[in-house]
Amino acid sequence: MGLFSKKPPPPPPDRDTVMSLLKLGMDETDAADRDIDSREFRAAKDKFETALRAAPKAEADAALDALRRHGY
Repeated sequence: MGLFSKKPPPPPPDRDTVMSLLKLGMDETDAADRDIDSREFRAAKDKFETALRAAPKAEADAALDALRRHGY
């Protein structure tokens, strides 16, 4: 934002939403590590992708960035 900008800065991502997305992403990765062809992996993947699509863009971007940073 510029010094004289009238547009307010965007609100920070909701921490609770980001944390729930992180947990679902880690669950998906853990299930894939166990067995990528299992039902548990497919269920975890579907759950994570559904939550990711339903989340606002800022929260989804923050969660994906954190997962990439930590190697998930």
